[in-house]
Amino acid sequence: MRNLIIVLLLLSASFLSAQETKSKTLSFNNSLRIESEKLLTEWMDTFLTYQLDNLYPSLYGGVLCPACARIHGRIGDAVLPLMYLAEKTRNDKYLSAAKRLMAWMENVHLLNGSWMNDVHVSDWNGTTVFASIALYEALHYHGHLLDDSTRNHWKQRLIEAGEFMMATPFIYSRKRDGMRNMNVNYQASATYALYAIGEMCNRPDFQKEARQVADDLKSFFTENDAFLFGEGPNVWSKTRNGCLPIDLLYNVEESLPNMVYYGIMAKDTELLALVDRSMATHLEFMLPDGAWDNSWGTRSFKWTYWGGRTSDGFMGGYYAMAAQHPEYLEAIRRNVQLLKEATSDGLLYGGMHYRACGIPPCIHHTFGHAKAITSFLELPSLNVTSSKELPRDKAYGMKYFKDIHTWLISQGAWRATFTGYDAEYKTKGTHPMGGALSMLWHAQAGPIFAATMNQYQLIEAPNMQSNSREYIMGGTPRIELMQNGNVYSNLDDLNTDIICHTEKNGYRFAVNTHLVDINQKSPSQGEIPITLDYTYTKQGIGIIVDNCYEGAYFMLPVIASPTEEVKVTSREASIKKRGGILSITCTAGCIEVAPTDKDGRIFNPVPGFSFVPLRVIPDGAEKKICINILFR
Repeated sequence: MRNLIIVLLLLSASFLSAQETKSKTLSFNNSLRIESEKLLTEWMDTFLTYQLDNLYPSLYGGVLCPACARIHGRIGDAVLPLMYLAEKTRNDKYLSAAKRLMAWMENVHLLNGSWMNDVHVSDWNGTTVFASIALYEALHYHGHLLDDSTRNHWKQRLIEAGEFMMATPFIYSRKRDGMRNMNVNYQASATYALYAIGEMCNRPDFQKEARQVADDLKSFFTENDAFLFGEGPNVWSKTRNGCLPIDLLYNVEESLPNMVYYGIMAKDTELLALVDRSMATHLEFMLPDGAWDNSWGTRSFKWTYWGGRTSDGFMGGYYAMAAQHPEYLEAIRRNVQLLKEATSDGLLYGGMHYRACGIPPCIHHTFGHAKAITSFLELPSLNVTSSKELPRDKAYGMKYFKDIHTWLISQGAWRATFTGYDAEYKTKGTHPMGGALSMLWHAQAGPIFAATMNQYQLIEAPNMQSNSREYIMGGTPRIELMQNGNVYSNLDDLNTDIICHTEKNGYRFAVNTHLVDINQKSPSQGEIPITLDYTYTKQGIGIIVDNCYEGAYFMLPVIASPTEEVKVTSREASIKKRGGILSITCTAGCIEVAPTDKDGRIFNPVPGFSFVPLRVIPDGAEKKICINILFR
């Protein structure tokens, strides 16, 4: 009898434990969905206040952007979140808005079946693939809400878009013979768009092409860590450091999710295995606050800390794979929280300090990421217990990613990215090279350094915001020399050597580099070699410059909101952060503040931070600079 009682008690405990686990699982999933849907509703309700009605026919249904003072040609992507809310709330305002939105999209529709990126601003039509995905998902999940005429018209537009993709290998194929390279996000996304439209509209030719493109993409994953490459022109040969063109954000927010959707629909297990490994690699670059660290990518000129300026978002694709990777649920949760922090008055701002610096929000961010959140919410709820830990939560020391010649350092409360990534985009100066501390983050202080373009340029003017303040400069720590109006620094040097040493208390990076401009040209006096040392310990970061060149100085653009208190002397700068003081001291060198705007800051639109531009001038006969960065 006693043994029977023990068995019954054990079974009861096991049952209660299982019930508790199930309850926690459901609670997490429900909470995540409720928070995401709440943010989505806030965004779309505000979005509708900018929709035009009862005006000239060419404006009817369009949505004005408060930052760009025009209608973005990709607003049709919002058809999915509007249709989702129409179904969820049974409120006709969303359905009516979706119809008016798609009616306006006729302004950017071309006879070849494509949609232009913008009216009279950019006739680029490669983004047809993303418009197609949004329209397909709106019809797939919610087409029954539409009258026959509207539904049939939208389906016809999908077929036309599919035919355009089929007829345009220049954009949507990886067979590049005789053609210049096109960014890989278009082909990766075409796999899903063509396969899905083919299934909905009974076009097996679309599905056949999708399979072919998917097969071709399987050779575009790097050999060591399975990064998807192809976000840049040179995919045929590796750089001096063994790198190929890779952009973290275009991968996680468009290419990888869309290949996941395709792989699941087409049962392409070979591609799914590659994508699965690639997604895990990319997650290594999510910071503990849910930000994506794209401080090094080829297209980081469209990075905005929480994600990409005009890319969609990672949520749906990662959620689709979360049954095997429960940490993906936690990644989604943290990123949604960060998006909430960057939202004000119902719109998603293009960076964490845009609003504090008086920069208006481009509405593109809101409707693009609303689409991504909706794609996640459309998926069936998972019965999975989330892992609460992300890779970068752990103080693992150091990880080296050979394919991008980049190190992630995780020591105590500090997280850092140090890069020698040297794959360039079509435009020079888009991201730091030459041995750069491209990201420094602290568990209490948050982001301290975040790389910008070496020289701010509107590389994709319709998709970026111009600087509206007096001053602008790069936000990456660097050695710099100004000469005849030209800037020479280590950040553009393609002839840099980096040696990483593991030491007793941390890691030291010895950097041998040169001062060059964005075209890799030296100053008039000839080549100027520079030696730098970066040391990372649990206590903080040390930077040493030996024999700094005459007239050169070390720039430390320290992230600081206009509301944060800053004190600067010739030997120390301190910034009051959350829960403590960020301290930057010089045992060799003299600190001064470069010219700033009236609020004592310089703002850079990418990735959207304001900073105090500290300039460290070498002193003494040795022209040495010694900097220590601590948080206390």
